[in-house]
Amino acid sequence: MKRFFLFCITAAMMLATGCAKECGEPEPPTPPEPEDKSHTLIIYMMGDNGLEKFMDNNIGKIMTVVDKIPQTGRIALFYDRGNYTRLSELVVEQGRAKQRVIEEYATSQSSVDPEFMKSVIERVRKEMPADTYGLVLSSHGGGWVPSDIFDIYMLGRPETSGIAPRFFGQDGNDCMEVEQLAGVLGDKQFDYILFDACFMSSIETLYDLRNSTDYIVGSPCEVMIYGYPYDLSIPTLFRNNGREHDLEALCRSFCDFYSTTHLTEQSGSIAMADCAQLEALAEVVRRINGTALRDYDSEALQVYEGLRPHLFYDLGDFIRTVCADEALLAEFEKQFDLTFPPAARL
Repeated sequence: MKRFFLFCITAAMMLATGCAKECGEPEPPTPPEPEDKSHTLIIYMMGDNGLEKFMDNNIGKIMTVVDKIPQTGRIALFYDRGNYTRLSELVVEQGRAKQRVIEEYATSQSSVDPEFMKSVIERVRKEMPADTYGLVLSSHGGGWVPSDIFDIYMLGRPETSGIAPRFFGQDGNDCMEVEQLAGVLGDKQFDYILFDACFMSSIETLYDLRNSTDYIVGSPCEVMIYGYPYDLSIPTLFRNNGREHDLEALCRSFCDFYSTTHLTEQSGSIAMADCAQLEALAEVVRRINGTALRDYDSEALQVYEGLRPHLFYDLGDFIRTVCADEALLAEFEKQFDLTFPPAARL
């Protein structure tokens, strides 16, 4: 039956083509090859916080694959190491990967200052113009948690007055709040944003940054100190001569690395969020919150850290626990999979 069906389709196509030729109708034009697109990846590393040697190692991994980047691609590296702060382009000269320094900054300059970060991004766009841009943000992270509250949990500092928004990034003792980061990134400057930092795939953080990019890749829990396997991850961002960014492959490379490595604990979680779907997910959750919710035991929910009391809970587990409306729950599950495609939720 299948062969006969295919034969009928083929025969019909041949008859249609013959008629077009006999009747003098023009044949449909051959679709043009997609044009190559230039793509600039901006890597913004803040390591003046105890992560220096690990970021040094990550940069070493990146340098091993610079020669695999197509001619349409460029990589900018901003690195605040504490003893120096500089912006460079990663290039290949005489067969070797090198850092071409664009600008050196005073070590007293705070890399979490919003205006400074914005100026660095603008400088890259001027020096390395492209059709599209991607961004990697590497530092400490606290997701939805305000930086001063996180201090209480992680550093044992006394509680300060006033509650700031969520935070990402640390330069010395200074942090950047997520609200500030959203202001720096603006609207749709980037095809994607990758967080090499802990807890930055919290739903509150993703929602705050939903207008800044098409996709966000990050972890809902801690990221081990070795960070991304950059030698495996970077090439996935320049597929098909820069026309494609294979973020699903990037997520797989992260999990493959942490499921097999003996450098650190075999522990890690990563997800890609489709930012265009976040508002619809929020709308479903709003409607669920407007219904009669079931009681729940917070100790029975899935958590993402070992703090007491816990700060990071799994959204899906919470909704499945409290939502008593089966139709709404089914709608949530469908929208959740659209927001976080299962193939890139590992």
